[in-house]
Amino acid sequence: MSNTRIQDVAAHAGVSLATITRVVNNREHVAPETRERVRQSIKTLGYVPNRMAKALKSSRTGIIGNVMPLVIGSFVNTKISRSLRDAAAPYDLQILPMYAEPDPGREENLLRELIGRMVEGIIFTNSVAASRDMIKEVISNNIPVIMVERPMSIGGVDKVEWDNIAGSRHAAEHFIRYGHSILGFMGRMFGPEPDEQERFDGFRSCLGGSGITLDTRHIQMTEEYTVECGYNAMKRIVEQKTRPTGCYITSDTLLSGALQYLYESGLKVPRDLSIVSHDDTFSAMCSPPITTIAIPFDELGKTAVSMFWERREKNRRFDKSVKISPYLIDRGSVLDLSGIDRLSLNKRMRA
Repeated sequence: MSNTRIQDVAAHAGVSLATITRVVNNREHVAPETRERVRQSIKTLGYVPNRMAKALKSSRTGIIGNVMPLVIGSFVNTKISRSLRDAAAPYDLQILPMYAEPDPGREENLLRELIGRMVEGIIFTNSVAASRDMIKEVISNNIPVIMVERPMSIGGVDKVEWDNIAGSRHAAEHFIRYGHSILGFMGRMFGPEPDEQERFDGFRSCLGGSGITLDTRHIQMTEEYTVECGYNAMKRIVEQKTRPTGCYITSDTLLSGALQYLYESGLKVPRDLSIVSHDDTFSAMCSPPITTIAIPFDELGKTAVSMFWERREKNRRFDKSVKISPYLIDRGSVLDLSGIDRLSLNKRMRA
C-alpha cells in the first residue's frame, strides 16, 4: 500500500489540498488542465485515498449492503447483484454482497453486522427472513432499505418488483400467436409470496381469454427452483398419454433440467415440444437458444440505487414502489402450428 499523503500530491501538482479533494471526489470547480495535472500526480505518486479516514470524518462510507439468500446456482441473484454494482459506480458507491441463510436469527445478526460496518443503505434481493422489528431497527438507524423482487409489506421500505402477470401473459400470447392450444406449465409451488401465483394466473387467464384451458395433467409444480426438479417435472409432462405442444417454464434453472430430460428422451425443441422460459439468465446459451420472458436487470439495478440516492441526498421521506416490465425475446423455440390442421396436430401430440 502506498504511503503517499494527500499533502505530497498537492506539492507535486502545485495546488491546494482543497483542489486535490475536489478532484478525488469528482467535484466541480476545477479547471480541466488542473484536474488532469492532479490526476497525473496521483498516478505518478501512487496515491490511494484513505476511504476509512474519509468515512470517519464525514460519517459516510459509500457502502450499500446487498443481502441475498445463500442459494447455490441462483443466477437471478447474481444478475441482480451485478446490476446493482454497475448502477452504483457512477455515484461512487460500493455494493457489499452479503449471503444470508434462510434463518431469521442469522439474517438479523448479519444486519447488525452491516449496521456496525456503517453501511449507508441495505438492498435485499429475493426473500427476506428477518423479522419486521429487525427491519424497523435498521430504518431507525437512518439506513434506507430497498427490497428487490419479493418485498415485505412494511412502512419505510422502498420496493422494486417485476410484473409477473404481464410477463406470463407475454408467454401465453406468443404460444397463441403460433397456433398452440394444448399447453403445459412448469413452476414452483405457491407460497406465502405472490410471485409464483402471479406467474401461473397471468398465463392461465390469458389462455382463458382465447378459449384455451390448461389440462391439470400438463401442470407441474415443483418444490424448488432446481435442475433436478425441472428434470422430473418435464418427465411427468412427457409421460402423459397426450403431451402438450408447448410448455411455459418459469425459471431458467428449471429449464436446464427440463432440457436435459428432453435430450435423454430424444425429443427436440421446438420440433417435438415448444418452450418459452422465464428470467433470461442463461436461456440464450442453451442448445437450442430458448425464447424467454426477459427481466431488464440493468433497469432494476438503476431503480434500486436511485431510490437509495433519493433517500440520502434528496431527503425523500415517502415510500416508493416500482414494477419493472419484463419483455419477450424470440429465439425461435416455439414452432409455428398456425397452418396445421387439427388431425395432424393430434397425431403430433401423440407421437
